[in-house]
Parts: sequence; structure tokens; C-alpha cells
Amino acid sequence: MLRTFTRRLLAAGALSVLTLTVAAPMLGSGLSNSIVSIRAEAQEAAHPIIVNLEQFKELIGNGAKIVDVRQPAAFEAGHIPGAVNLPWAKLNVSERDGIRNEFEADEVIEQIVSEAGLSNGDTLVIYDTNSLPGRAFIALEYAGFKDKIHVLDGGIGAFTDKLETGAVEVAKTDFKITDKFDMRVDKAYVETKIRANDSVIVDGRNADAFVDGHIPGAKSLSASRLLAEDRKVQPEDVLSGLLASRGIDKEKEILSYCGSGVAAANNYIALRNLGYKNVRIYDESWDEWSRDPKAGQALALNNYGFTGENTGEEGPKFLTAEEVKELAANPNVVIVDVRSPSDYGAGQIPGSVNVFWDTTLDENRVLKGADDLKKLYQEAGVTPDKQVILFTRGGVQLTHSYTVLSLLGFKNVDFFTGKFEGWENGAMRRG
Repeated sequence: MLRTFTRRLLAAGALSVLTLTVAAPMLGSGLSNSIVSIRAEAQEAAHPIIVNLEQFKELIGNGAKIVDVRQPAAFEAGHIPGAVNLPWAKLNVSERDGIRNEFEADEVIEQIVSEAGLSNGDTLVIYDTNSLPGRAFIALEYAGFKDKIHVLDGGIGAFTDKLETGAVEVAKTDFKITDKFDMRVDKAYVETKIRANDSVIVDGRNADAFVDGHIPGAKSLSASRLLAEDRKVQPEDVLSGLLASRGIDKEKEILSYCGSGVAAANNYIALRNLGYKNVRIYDESWDEWSRDPKAGQALALNNYGFTGENTGEEGPKFLTAEEVKELAANPNVVIVDVRSPSDYGAGQIPGSVNVFWDTTLDENRVLKGADDLKKLYQEAGVTPDKQVILFTRGGVQLTHSYTVLSLLGFKNVDFFTGKFEGWENGAMRRG
């Protein structure tokens, strides 16, 4: 006797019919489980990456695991029932060789994922405080969960049922990275794509940071603009209009970068959710690019030496990271970070102060008067009696700030433009 099972499956936007014809004696638990698995995979394929609450519950009903990527304190204060805690920061290194927010080593990722009770082949629904938990998403994709990760739109705030509190203990699995997916590209690759016809370089930082300096030819797409006030992603028509206005073409390769990889990863989720197939991440981002004087910056010049450093005459010097760290302990020394507030907020040299070089100009882009400039620096604790170390990434910002301080009578000003290990990393603190 034959028994026929027919399921209508909605996948990739097309309706298809799957028919299984089997002999009745063979219809045991193994085949039943296979049918359930096929049904679950088909339903999963019907969902976008970013899912609403109804879709979230459907995925959970089909066996997806709930992963809370917030910090343990936030998880224990209230989490979605059934969730396990896998803080995104654990999958990332706060800083490596002066570059912030890089992937942990494979063996560390394997350990963190296994301790969270996740197994190879699991379907995951992750959530944070909003719809774009980028660093967790790309790290889990890298670990082998590609095409099996969904994100709850709006984060935990979108969950309307009662939350659970306290820690959750789970059994450790034998998870191993066996199907790695690396969406990252390096600086050399990006250099080959500057103004290429088949690629678009997308800068995910805030507008002030983009103006301060960016990779030549890059398009500005601030990741923060992709979210609505309720922390859900903007409607598709709004996002499509925004992307079109930036010239971000779905048919081209997209190279996403930002200051340290956080906003780049958030843009990555949003673009993938909209159907962009070829999205890559330049993970070292502006942290690496901006410290290379040969790399080139739009609206900025290469860093270069001044007369004093080459002739022995009095003048500014380019300091090493070791010299900066030693001088920073001196109360008569002040490190002035002249980058944008966005970049400074994401990570700064410990003890430094922020005086964005652009704030020395008025609304007509003319240098402000001496009294206003003195007040601007004094409010940040920058006075002529101190040794000033200017930290920046581009030549224009550097020379402008040095010129302004010289006009105000500062005599002891030096520079630092290299890599720095030991940042106060705001992005990781916010995780």
C-alpha cells in the first residue's frame, strides 16, 4: 500500500509542491522526522533574516534556538523564555594590534558557542536591544550558521509576553567550526575596488565621521539611520529609497566598513535582509585604513613630517605609541583627539579629550574668533601651559588643529597618528 504526502512550500518567493510517496510499512519515526525536518526547513526559508514577532514564534515552534546576545547582567534582569545567553562581545576581541572589534580565534568561538548549548546545524533566532546585532550575526555566520540565523525585529523590546529572570544553565555541546563562512575582505582587496564599476564601498559611520575623512569613493550610509524610533528596521520602501539615493546598487558587490566594524556589521544585516547577495565586510575598517598615510583619504591629506622633525629645529614631532603612553601619566600633558565625536565615542586613548577640529569653524566655514577658540579649548582643559599631543588620522585635520593652536600661542604641540593599544573602547562597553 502506498501513501502520498503533499506539502505546499513557499520558498524564495515561488510556490512549489513537494510530494513524497512511500510504502506504508516504511512510515516509521525516522521518515516522520524527515518530513518534519523538510517542513521546518521550508518554513525557515520563507522567512527573511529579520523577522517580526509572529515569525519569531513560528521559528521557535519549528525548533529554532533563541539566543540573547546581550551582556549577562541584562540577560539575567529579563530575557525571553527559553533563551540562552551568548554575549556578542565574547565572540570578538576588544582590540588587537590597535584594531578594535575583531573576531576571536576559532577555538575561542568554538568554546563560547558550545558553552551556550548550540550545535552544528541549529537554526538560531538572535536578539539584542534593536534589530541590528551585527557583531553577533557575522561572528555566528563565520562559525558556520550561515542561512540559519534570524534576528527579532526591534530586539527584546518587541517581545510582548512575560520575560524570565536569572541565569540559565545549559549543557555544553561538542560544537566545532566545520563550515566556516568568512565574509571579510582585507585592505589590499578594498584598494582594488576604489571607484570600481562593479563595487560600492559603504561607510556606516555617522555623518560627522564621514565628513572628517573616508575611503575615496565611499558612499555614506549611517547604520543608525536604518532604525526607526521603536528600534525596528525602517520600512522596506524607506530603506530602498535611502539606498537608491546613495547609489548603492543591489547588483554590485558591496564592501561595508565603518570605524571599527560595528556599524559595518549592522549595515551588513540590513542589506542582506533586503536581498543583497554579495555583501562583504572590511572589518579592520577606518582603524586600519586611516593610519596608513599612503592609503588615501577623501577630504584629507596624507600625514607628513614638519620641518622641525627633519632639521632639529624647534617644532612638532610625531610620537610613538610608547611615548604617548608615558607622557599621558604627566598631569602637564593633554592628549587632544580632534576626530569626530562619533569616532571618539566609539573608542579613544585613555585620558584624552575631544575637540573636534570642525568645531573651530563657524556656520560659514570660517575660522572662529580668538576668544571663542580659546574658550573651546579651555573648556576641554587644553591650555598653553601644557604640552599638547594632537591625535588624528588625516593630514588636513592635523595641520588645521596645529595651525589654530599656534595662532593661540601654544608652543609645545606634538602629534600622534599611529596605532594605539589599550583604547577605552566605547563600542565594547555598550555591548
